[in-house]
Amino acid sequence: MISAESKELLQDFEKRMRFVNLIKYWLQRSKPTEIRELLHNDDDKTDNLILMVMVFIMDSTLRYGERCTKQDITAFLRKLADVYDYEPESAKMLTDYIITDVLQSNGKVRSFDTFYNSDEQFRDQRSLILLEQQSGSYVLTNEAYEFLFRTKEIDSELDFSVNRFKLQEFIKRGNYGKALRESRELVSRVRNLKTRMDDFMLRCRTNISEVSIDEYEEIVSQIKDSFEDENKQLSDIRTLVSAKLQAIADAQINTDENIGQTEQEIREILENIDTVISEQSRVFNQKFSLSELYADLLDDSFSYLQAGRFDLEQELLLPLQKMQLQDSKNVGKLFAPLYRPIFSQMFGIDFFYRRQNAIRESNRDDGIDIVSDDNAETAADIRNKRYVEIIKGLLTFADKNSIFCFSDYLAVVPKEQVQEQLREKSLPDVMLKLYGLGEIDVAGWRAEQQDIIVPVGEFDLSYCLSELPEELIQMQTILIQKLDEVITLLDAEGGSIKMNNFKIEVRR
Repeated sequence: MISAESKELLQDFEKRMRFVNLIKYWLQRSKPTEIRELLHNDDDKTDNLILMVMVFIMDSTLRYGERCTKQDITAFLRKLADVYDYEPESAKMLTDYIITDVLQSNGKVRSFDTFYNSDEQFRDQRSLILLEQQSGSYVLTNEAYEFLFRTKEIDSELDFSVNRFKLQEFIKRGNYGKALRESRELVSRVRNLKTRMDDFMLRCRTNISEVSIDEYEEIVSQIKDSFEDENKQLSDIRTLVSAKLQAIADAQINTDENIGQTEQEIREILENIDTVISEQSRVFNQKFSLSELYADLLDDSFSYLQAGRFDLEQELLLPLQKMQLQDSKNVGKLFAPLYRPIFSQMFGIDFFYRRQNAIRESNRDDGIDIVSDDNAETAADIRNKRYVEIIKGLLTFADKNSIFCFSDYLAVVPKEQVQEQLREKSLPDVMLKLYGLGEIDVAGWRAEQQDIIVPVGEFDLSYCLSELPEELIQMQTILIQKLDEVITLLDAEGGSIKMNNFKIEVRR
């Protein structure tokens, strides 16, 4: 039996061991003879190489629209051949070893004998997973992200959430779709804690005897650990997002009510970050109200218990029998506890004057698409075909013109074709994303072995290039620069879209 002092010391010990077990997961690996010979029987360098591959997978999958296949990892290991003194041709064998034998543990379930402080027993901690495969691409799990973040990105802020780090990294790499999901997770997180606080306060008012001091300390500690120093961090992320939005505003000017998907996602991210900052400040301030309420109700509870043990005979009847006539004026003091009860304070007058939340005047898309699978697939196919036609038209014109402006290309495109490509702002969005790339390495794309995944209605340059004839993708690179000139496009509904003109240079 562990003493109370030791039990407190070892609280949540299994969480500490989980971090250790995660390191053991890939340190206790198989060591085939050919791999040992290839890396000169140097375990330290092998550990370094495995961690480098994990960092490469993390960086690749955090970037917008990028995937990490075995071919990508093999190409990365070829670049390290000189550093580790192995032949570049051996990179594929190293890739198979690191992915299959180490990070996926050959598909075997791995568990570790771990001490759980709650029942003071050793139990198998559930199998750890570091790597998942999704449609031919490799993605790190949250456990792997947390491990890598704590090796560098999380320096001293050990309470900084993985969700917030992923949000920051996704924004830095321009992956606004995934950043939007992480911002929604942060909103959900702070609202869940606020709901828990409100429920705790309600139970305190209802029957404080059913609420333990341990639960109160746990909630207060969670609020302090989670939110005390996060305002500045979230403000820095908001500044980063605002800069990204300004960069898009410099490259594209919209006058219609419809805006590009990227700009819409960034605006919603900003709104979510503002919501998190506002609500977490409210929760942190409410902590003091919670502490005051708990102390008052606890004090009232003790007073009630003491009044329940009031001895009427000893405290009233016997003193009355002994009273002298001259003391009768003080008799009222003996009955004071009976006619001056203290009622429970359920709520104060400030409750009625507290600021209420405004009703949202406009509907917002919460990310739930309630259309049939057939309709969704048809819409995705239409968008994919439209994106392919846009890239095909640009490269067909570029095949005959080494340097041209985007307006020159639009002048030779039929009006009906331009209006079709302007549906859902497809053409401006494509040009914005191509400008964001700056330089399109077509030769590099041809040289790599591509595992093409059909997108679900999103612009994917790799997919578009794969759908084009070979003669249209024979150039080396394409450079795209923004011009100060603003051009106006007319869509099929009679609306207008203003955007910057672009200079396009083809290098063969």
